[in-house]
Amino acid sequence: MHGRLKIKTTAEQAAEKKKEREEKQKLYLAGLSKRASGTYDEECLKTTAQLLAANPDATTLWNIRREALLAGKSEDEESWSEVLQGELKMIVACLGKNHKSYGAWHHRCWVMENFPNPPWAAEVKLCDNYLKLDERNFHCWDYRRFVVAGSKQQPEDELKASQQLIEHNLSNYSAWHYRSKLLPLVHPPPATSPHPVAEQALIKELQMVVEAVFTDPSDQSPWFFLRWLVGRQEKGPRLLQVGYIHTQGEAGKLVCVFSQPVPQSAVPETTVDGVNGGAPLCWWAPDKSVYSRVWAADLSLPLDKEHSINLSQTGQPTRSLMVGQGVARALEWVANMEVCGEELSDTTRSTLEEVKENCTTLDELDPDNKWVMLTLVHVLWALDSRAHLPAILHYLAQLQTLDPLRHNYYADMKSKLVMETALRKHRVTEVDGDKFHVCGQDLTRVTHSHLLATTDCVDLSNNSLSSISSLCNLIACKELTLDQNEIQNLSPLSALAALQHLSVANNKIADIKQLSCLQSLTNLRHLNLKNNPVCEMEDSETRIRELLPGLQTLILR
Repeated sequence: MHGRLKIKTTAEQAAEKKKEREEKQKLYLAGLSKRASGTYDEECLKTTAQLLAANPDATTLWNIRREALLAGKSEDEESWSEVLQGELKMIVACLGKNHKSYGAWHHRCWVMENFPNPPWAAEVKLCDNYLKLDERNFHCWDYRRFVVAGSKQQPEDELKASQQLIEHNLSNYSAWHYRSKLLPLVHPPPATSPHPVAEQALIKELQMVVEAVFTDPSDQSPWFFLRWLVGRQEKGPRLLQVGYIHTQGEAGKLVCVFSQPVPQSAVPETTVDGVNGGAPLCWWAPDKSVYSRVWAADLSLPLDKEHSINLSQTGQPTRSLMVGQGVARALEWVANMEVCGEELSDTTRSTLEEVKENCTTLDELDPDNKWVMLTLVHVLWALDSRAHLPAILHYLAQLQTLDPLRHNYYADMKSKLVMETALRKHRVTEVDGDKFHVCGQDLTRVTHSHLLATTDCVDLSNNSLSSISSLCNLIACKELTLDQNEIQNLSPLSALAALQHLSVANNKIADIKQLSCLQSLTNLRHLNLKNNPVCEMEDSETRIRELLPGLQTLILR
C-alpha cells in the first residue's frame, strides 16, 4: 500500500466541503455584524478580503469594504495612497479567481476615483496584460475606456494599441469595434461628409480591412468594420422642408420637417407678414412624442391676400415661405434629400469601386458567404443605390435564402431601399406631382415617412405591411390606399385630420373596435373595408355607420 496516492472518499469530501462552507458563513456573518455595529476596523478589511478572494462576485462585501476604507481614510495623502495601492493588489488577487467579475472591476474604478494621484499609466499596462489573456473581456475593455478617459493617454496611442491587437488576431471583434470609436476622434470627417472619418483615413482603413477579409472571408469581425466604413453617417438635425397647408373645414397648418427627431424647442421662430408680436404658435408632433421629425402648428391665414412666413433659427439664415392669394398650399424645400453616391469624391469613389471588385471576386470564389453578399449590398448602396438597384435586390434575395433566420431583416433592408428610390423620384423629378405610389413591392415597413408629411395622396397597396405606425406623419394626406396588406391596427391614422378617402381592402381588420380610432377624422367621407374579417360580422354596416356617421361611402363587399 506504500507509495500509492490516497484518494478521499465521497464522505470525506462532503465533510470538508461542509466545514469550508461553515467557515465562510462564519466569516460572512462576522462581516455583516461589523457593518451593523459600524465597526470598520482592520479585521473587517481582512475578513472581506478573504471572502472576496474566494468569491469576488459578492457585491455586498465590496460595499462593506468601501465603507470600511472610507471610515478609516487618513487625511495624509501619502498614507491614503498606500492604502489604495494595497487595494489595487487585492483586486488583482480577486481577478485571478474571476477575471470577469463585475464587482472587482467596479471596485477598481472606485479606487482610482479616490486616488489623490491615480497611477493611470500602470492601469493602461494592466489592461494590456488582461486583454492578452482574454481579448474578449468586455469588463476590461470598459475599464480601459475609463482609464483612458481619466489619463493623458491620447486617442492616437489607443488607435495604435487597437492596430497591434488586430495584427495579433484578425478575429478580435472588440479591437475592431474600439477602432471604430477612435477613428472619428483622431481623423474627424468634415461636417458635410457622409463618411465616419476623414477621406484619407477612410481610404487607408478600407485598404487594410479588405486585406483582412481576404485573409479569412468567413471571419465576421472585419466584415462588420468594413460595413461601418462604407455606411452613411447621420449628420446633425437639419430643417428639410416647411409648408403651409389649408384643408377645407380645418384650420390651416404650418409644417416643419426635420432630418432627425428634434424637440419642440428646435422648431424655428416664426413671424407672419412681418408681425412678431402675435400669440406664439402651439407646435405638436403627430406621434405625440417629445422628439419628432415632423412638427405642425395650427395657423389660419385669410386666402384673399398673399402672406409671407419667415422662419429663423440660431446660426441659420432666415427662411421665407410665400403663400399666394387664394392658394391653400405652399411648400419650400430647405435642404435636398440626401442621395447615396452624390457626395462621394473621385478618390473615395475609386476606392469603393476597388472594394466592390474585391468583394465580387470573393463572391465568385465563395458564392455562399453571406458576409461577402451583405458587404456588397452596403458598398453598392454607398456608391449609387439607384444605379445598382437590381444588383442590390438580387443579393438581398439570395441572403434571405442563405440566412433564413434573418429573413425579415433583409426584407426591411429591401423596403428601405425601395422607399429611398421612390422618394428620390417623388422629390427630385416630381413625376407624379403630389401623388406618391409604391405598390406591389413587398414592403414590410415604411421608412422616411416624414418626407411625405405634406403629400396629398399616398398609395401603398399590394405590399406586406403589418405595421403602419410611421404613417402618423402623413398629416396632409387626403387620400390613403393600403389595400392588400397585413394590417390589423389602424390607430396610427388617428393623427391624419385631413384624410378624406381611406381604402384598406383585403387586410386583417377583425373588430369594429379597431375602427374607433377613425372617429377623430372629421373629414373622412369614403371608407373601403372590402374583404376584411370585420365585414363578416353581423350588422357590420349599421354598426360602422353608427361609429362613423360622417361617412358618405362605405364599401364592405
